[in-house]
Amino acid sequence: MKKKSSLKHTGAFWAFCAPCCILFGVFFLVPLVLSIAFSFTNYDGWKTIDFVGLTNYITLFKDSKFYLSLGRTLLYTVCTLPFRVIIPLLVAVLLCSKRVAAKSLTRTMVYIPVLMSALVVGITINWMFSQEYGLVNFIIRSLGGTALEWSLNPRLATFVIAFASVWASIGFNMILYIGGINSISNDLYEAASIDGASGVQAFFRITVPMLAPTTFMVVLLSTVNLLKEYALVQGITQGGPGNATMTLVYYIYNVAFVNTPKYGYASAVSMVLFVLVLFVTIIQFKGSSNND
Repeated sequence: MKKKSSLKHTGAFWAFCAPCCILFGVFFLVPLVLSIAFSFTNYDGWKTIDFVGLTNYITLFKDSKFYLSLGRTLLYTVCTLPFRVIIPLLVAVLLCSKRVAAKSLTRTMVYIPVLMSALVVGITINWMFSQEYGLVNFIIRSLGGTALEWSLNPRLATFVIAFASVWASIGFNMILYIGGINSISNDLYEAASIDGASGVQAFFRITVPMLAPTTFMVVLLSTVNLLKEYALVQGITQGGPGNATMTLVYYIYNVAFVNTPKYGYASAVSMVLFVLVLFVTIIQFKGSSNND
């Protein structure tokens, strides 16, 4: 009887896990293996597929466009990451306050951009920052200022992408922080209040330290997403002006699908990105474990 019961539990376990394992294998493991294999060939996506060894990787590390796109991606990630962490945290704290009314409605409104695809977000933000008919330039003109050339200035174009990225991610990260805040015992805040701590002191001495695991998760997910930024670039600037906002993933897209397809070379670049993301993830996990 015990053996039959154990077999039933094992069968139920694999029955529940099978769909996830199948999807993980089809949409992650198989593409990963194929990408690794293609990176050692000159595959053009159609007929040509000859083994070329390390030629793609040698060419890659001599490619100035690769280094420029990699540098832009790293700089964009470092500059945007703090805002993707701090703003959702402040919004979550505000929406968990007893002094704020209509919390459910406000949370829903903040979360709505998460339900939109990144490409739709990019098109919406692109419309807002349009040079001639955009809402932002309309407000600037109404205040007596001069309309800005958002799409023609490399720094402004990068700012628009970063703004869209932060705006689209606030809702998801806010939910994570709200869950973390609700798990903090009110006894800690009551004890701090009795000791004479102000709201700001309680925030930095209780809320922020207790939310360290949540912050780690937000930082990890945000870093990976920023390193893989593509849809917002496609929806807002298409890598322009020139190549000023071409991130590493957008560069991979250009190499693989624009002009003469080079799937093999694009696969080699994607492997470098994979190693970079893996390296950053390991560093963050080690940093988190050392803090614990």
